[in-house]
Amino acid sequence: MPARAAAVRLAGAGVTRYRWPKMHRQQSLANAELARYIAAQLDHLFPDGASVGQEALRGPVADVEERAYRCFAGIRKKYFNEGDRVLFDHLHSDQYAMYVYMLANDIHRRGGDFRLATKLYYLNKALHGVDIYFTTHLPDVFLFVHPLGTVLGRAQFADGLVVYQGCTVGCLNEGAFPTFTGPATLYANSSVLGRCRIGGNVCVASGSMVLNTDVPDDTVVLGRHPAYEFRPSLRPTTARPPFAYGT
Repeated sequence: MPARAAAVRLAGAGVTRYRWPKMHRQQSLANAELARYIAAQLDHLFPDGASVGQEALRGPVADVEERAYRCFAGIRKKYFNEGDRVLFDHLHSDQYAMYVYMLANDIHRRGGDFRLATKLYYLNKALHGVDIYFTTHLPDVFLFVHPLGTVLGRAQFADGLVVYQGCTVGCLNEGAFPTFTGPATLYANSSVLGRCRIGGNVCVASGSMVLNTDVPDDTVVLGRHPAYEFRPSLRPTTARPPFAYGT
């Protein structure tokens, strides 16, 4: 998170939220151009005779701008913010995957066009290999890191979520989803499934799987169910990759 951001633990909620100062925005495409660009992608991918058209996207793109800004402003990482500038480049594939998810989810949350949200969901699958249905609510601040093959279901997430490639968050047959209460990093090919409560400052190591198990704050999870190993996390998630390297 930005160095000047303040982490706030909401009383009684068990969830971390972040506040940060006003920063300048720098987009590779203005909103009108971005609406035209996305409409062209959708019409090319879905030649079903129901053309989307840029006018259908102008409102949703304007509506989601503030949400995308707040998300990217909360990520202390090269290409996302630099000094007092928040950066959004439609040709940065991780950013664009995050943006397309937010756009589809925002249309859903505002009661917008179901078919438009569905096409955006499929666009994200086609371009980036992620499966995040628009009814899944990711937090205000989250980060994808080359998220090919990642599937995120309708868990309860908290700010500071970082997800790498091949990750799965979902339910089992009984329909219980995980609950994340603070910042968490899911490294490559890790899974969190079922009735789990995941504390803050938790790292799930590459290839690990948490199944119907609670994980306390400040923990590194190693291994797969049922052979877990919980180790104390001596550093915050923001002092680990992808935010810090060689430490």
